[in-house]
Amino acid sequence: MRQSILLLLLSVLAFSCRDKKPAPEAVVEQPQKASTTFYEVNQKVYVHAHFGLSLRKSPDPKAEKVGVAQYGEALEVVALPEADQTYVAETVDEFQLKGHWVKVKNADQKEAYVFDGYLASFPTIEEEPEEDMALPEWFYLTLSKFKGEREITPPNEKEGIVEGYKQAYQDGGEFELILYNGGVTQFLRIPTSTLSFSQALVVLRSFYFSNAKNLKIVRNAKTKKIKVNDTDNPYEWLEFEEKGDKVIVGFYSAD
Repeated sequence: MRQSILLLLLSVLAFSCRDKKPAPEAVVEQPQKASTTFYEVNQKVYVHAHFGLSLRKSPDPKAEKVGVAQYGEALEVVALPEADQTYVAETVDEFQLKGHWVKVKNADQKEAYVFDGYLASFPTIEEEPEEDMALPEWFYLTLSKFKGEREITPPNEKEGIVEGYKQAYQDGGEFELILYNGGVTQFLRIPTSTLSFSQALVVLRSFYFSNAKNLKIVRNAKTKKIKVNDTDNPYEWLEFEEKGDKVIVGFYSAD
C-alpha cells in the first residue's frame, strides 16, 4: 500500500494555492478506439500491473516466457492484435478482465507479446504531489486538466464529516475527499470515455496498492461492486462500480 496515502489526509487541512510546481502534463484526452484497442502501432504504452507483466514468445498465455516488464515500464507497440482473438486474464464472479496479446518491444529493442489488459496509454505516477493535493487528485491530472476551483465541503457533525473538498476535471471526471472522525474516503468519478471499468480496475488497484504482496478481489453479486484490498491491511480497501457513463472508484480507510 502506498505509504503516502494516509499521510495525505493532512492535505485536506490546507487548501492553499497550487503554484508551487507545475502540474503533470495531461497525456490522454482521446476516447478509446472503436477497434477494441486504445493504442496504435509505434505508440508507447505503459505497464500498470504492480507485480509486473510477462513477456512471451508468442501470443499465448502458455507460450515461452522471455522476460518481465516491470510496473511503470514503457513498451512500444510493434503490431496490433487480431480483434477476434481475445483472452480472459481474470474472472471474478460474472466479471471478466478481457484483452488481447499485443506485440511490443522494450527499451532494449527486444520484441515479445504481452497481455494488453494490464497496459495503459499513460505512465504510472511515481512523483509526490503538491503538499495540498491528494495523490489520486494529482494522478488524475495525467488524464485531464482541472475545471474550476475546489468546492469545499463544510464540517457536518451529524455525519461525522470534519472537512473535505471536490475537484472537477475538464473531461467530466471528479475527485472528492472527505475526512471523517474515524477515517477518510476518496472518490474518483471517471467518465467511461476516459477509462473503461476494466482499465480503472487495473490502473487504480496497482496505484493504491503498489506495495501490496497479497491482493484480494471479490465481487458483490447484489450490488455488482468489485472490492479490492491488501489482505495484510483490512482497514483500507477500494470499491469499483459502473453507473451509466461513469466508473465510480471509492477508497476507504478506517482508523
